[in-house]
Parts: sequence; structure tokens; C-alpha cells
Amino acid sequence: MGDTKRTTRPATHRPKFWVPARWVPARWVPWPSPLSAGAAMLGKCETRHTNPQTGLIAIILLAALLGNVATASGEGRFARTEDDVKVYYEAVGSGVPIVFIAGGPGGSSKRFRRTHMLLQPYAQLVFLDNRGRGRSQDVGHRKGAYSLYNDLKDVEAVRKALGAEKIIVFGHSYGSMVAMAYATRFPQHTLALITTAGMHGARVWQERNIDGVKRFLQYQYPKRWKRIVALHDAGKLTSKGELASMFRDIDELYAYNPESEERLHAQADEYNDPKSVTFNTDVYEAIIGKDPEWEVTGTLRGVELLPELANFTGPALIMGGRYDRICPPINQVEIAEALRNAKLVIFEHSGHAPSKEEPLRFLSVVSQFLREVTETD
Repeated sequence: MGDTKRTTRPATHRPKFWVPARWVPARWVPWPSPLSAGAAMLGKCETRHTNPQTGLIAIILLAALLGNVATASGEGRFARTEDDVKVYYEAVGSGVPIVFIAGGPGGSSKRFRRTHMLLQPYAQLVFLDNRGRGRSQDVGHRKGAYSLYNDLKDVEAVRKALGAEKIIVFGHSYGSMVAMAYATRFPQHTLALITTAGMHGARVWQERNIDGVKRFLQYQYPKRWKRIVALHDAGKLTSKGELASMFRDIDELYAYNPESEERLHAQADEYNDPKSVTFNTDVYEAIIGKDPEWEVTGTLRGVELLPELANFTGPALIMGGRYDRICPPINQVEIAEALRNAKLVIFEHSGHAPSKEEPLRFLSVVSQFLREVTETD
């Protein structure tokens, strides 16, 4: 399962910024160099303390600030790749470019227009829609058009368009593989590597993602699993119709708290340009396979990145959530151990998206890393 299978739970009667007491940590890590006066207020609330009410104020301020930045965007441009594909990107701010690479595969840069926007003091934020995603050119008619290695061409085209000698690549989920592959194949142009909820190849996608979801359904939803097996044995594909729908609405696979989807980011839906948020299932099926929740048979098949990671000697930040059942912590440990200069951070109260479930700590960890790599560059 990729990010395509996630669903947002319907709104409830709770206030927009309702936060259970169990979500307020006892201590906050200071967040340096806030983005604005509002962020400065947040920074004061975020210093170490034991008062839950102050922690709640910090979360509310972050939610309000996100409401202001969620719709922020830079100038949209197109870059042309070496194989003649037009890919869309937006650049916000100045400094060393940090190119965000979305998951799925098939997702657009929408997911990064939330907490990640608050990283602007440390780098130029570059939101990339890889080929066939968001506003970029759809090339599904070309044989083999969608693949991890073709996605590298998109990143390199954007780097050249920006006129940057070096960039920071930041990938989430499937996007982490694109980021790692870029760093190992273009180390001379990679200042630093950042990943969240990463995978490192087709083997773990099959064994820990696809097969793991099957086991979860078999033991936790036995009636649904029985129906899934019957449909699949009858020749149905997990990418189509009823069988595809039976792999949805399993939020507990992705989140420490399944209600996290509605926490903090309700206002981010204001960024609702359908061209930029559409998930392209054609990309998903081309890369993973026509039966994507059963077996890896697409262009990802045979791709294994761990042996290549030692080729990148620059700094890396590898992050994951303790309760991510799709891209579990063991993935992040193996990635960090394969790299030569990696810092590993596991978020103890997060699943697939630490930026949502632990946004304050996420911002603190990433901003500190960015300060270190940009100040020494």
C-alpha cells in the first residue's frame, strides 16, 4: 500500500483545534529561528515546561500559523527533462534549494504544503510534481515512462532549472527512494539527504508493506480478508472496483492515533487546486504493478537501493514513526546503517507522517539539521 490508500475521516462535532490531553507531551524541544511573529509566539510556548495548558496553546498557535502558510505558493514553472518531459515545480523563498519529493507513487507535492512550509527560514522550498503527477506532463502513453529512475530525471531537471550547484533532497515514503537514488547517483549535486517513512527497495515493499497489510487484514479483519481472497481467486485485481476499496479505510496502519488526519491541518484544505492534488493511479500501477496490493510487478521490481547508499557520503537525516506499519522503523534503521553519515530519528508518537502527528518535534529536528548543513556549506 502506498499513500494512495489513505482516507480522511469525516469531520466530527469537536472544535477545529480540539486536542486530547494525551497528545500534549510533557516537554517541548525549543524550535529555533521562527518564521514570523506568530511563530515567535509559538517558540516561546514551545520551550521546556510541564504545563499541559501551555503545550495546548503551542499546538493551537501552530494550527493557526499553518492556516496562514498552507496556501502560500511561489512562482510556478516548468523544467524540461533530458527525455523531453515537462515537470512542474514551485520555489518559495531563497537559500539552498530543498526539493520535496512526494510518495505514492502517484502523489503530488500537496502533502508538503503544511508543516514543511515552516522550514522556509532555512532553505528555498521547492515543491516538485514528478511526471504524471499534479501539474506535470502526463506521459502514460510512453512505454516505461513511469519508473523510479525516470523520476530522478525530473529532480535533476529542476536542479538545472534552478541554476543550483547543489540541492537538498527530501523524500517521503516512495519519494524517499527517489531521494536516496538521486543522492547516490548525483552525489556531486546533493548537499544533504532527508527522508521520512522510507523504503529501500522492491523486496521490503513486498515483504513489509504488501504482505504485512495482508497479514493485518487476515488477523484483524477476517471477514473482509475472506472476501478479498474470494475476489482475488476469481481473477479480480486489487487496483479495481470492490477489491481495491477493501484495502482502504485502514487508518490504523498509518497513524499512531487514527484521528490525527483531522488534527491541526483542517485549514490546509484551502489549497484545493485539483490539478495539484490529484493522485495518478496510472503512475501507481505502472511503478508497483497492475495488482499493486498483491505483488510488485511494475517498474520497481528488482530495484534495491541499500547496496548503493554507501556511494553518498554527505549528511543524511533518516526519520520514521514508531507506529508506521507500512514503512516500519526497521526500514529506517537499515537505511541509516547503510549510509556513511546518517542521523536516525524515530518519532515515538507517530505513524507514517511525523510532520502531522508530532509537528513541533518534527520542525525542531529538521530545522536543526538544515541549520547544520547549510551553515557548513
